[in-house]
This record gives sequence, C-alpha cells and structure tokens, in this order.
Amino acid sequence: MNTMELEHVALCTNSEKESDQFFIDLLQLKKTRSFTISSELTERFFGIKKEQPIVRYSEENVDIEVFITNDGSQAPNIFSHVCLSTGNQEQLLEKAKSMGYSTIKVPRKEGESYYCFIKDKFGNLYEIK
Repeated sequence: MNTMELEHVALCTNSEKESDQFFIDLLQLKKTRSFTISSELTERFFGIKKEQPIVRYSEENVDIEVFITNDGSQAPNIFSHVCLSTGNQEQLLEKAKSMGYSTIKVPRKEGESYYCFIKDKFGNLYEIK
C-alpha cells in the first residue's frame, strides 16, 4: 500500500480580510493562491450552486484552503478542529488574545502542560501544540 500524505485542509470563513488576519497576521502563513470555483462545479462537488471564492495559505508543511462565504454564517460543528504544532504555544496564544481571538487553555491531568485552542471569527477551532 502507498503511504498517504495530507495534501491540504479546507475550512470556511466569512471574508478574505478575516481570513488574512488569522492565517497571515496570526499564524504567519503566506497567501499563495486565490481562485474561484464555478457554480457548476460547486453544485457537483458540494450540492450548492454558487460561485465560490477560495484562498490558499501555505508554509513548508502546511496548506490550508479557505472557502470565503461572504455571509454572516458560523461553523456549525463544535468538535471538528485542526491541530497545529508551533515552537512557542504561549506566544501564539498571547498574540491571538491581543488580536481579539477566543482562546481556550485547559490544564492536563499531570498539571504541567495545557490543552490549548484558538477559535477564529467564523468559529473554526485550532488546537495548538
């Protein structure tokens, strides 16, 4: 059997501005591509007939494709999340708080470390290790 790699993760947010704030300003990824899927393709892929703008953000080992909804919707699923590993968890959490993002920090059972999450303005959840 061939080995498998994760090619990219796809998420949603309400605007490209919000997306840039989160992925460029907070996570320091680079915007690598912007494109629009035709309404015919979105209907075939997702059952929704509308043109869909998408922005791709990347770094050496991370590729995230963000569907820009241009509406006021929120992420409906409370359990789905993306886990990102960083060199400095505390620094990223503090930066997220200073930028107005919701953060969650829960002590682990052994008490020396934490489970940490950041929630973007759309409601997507990111575990930070």
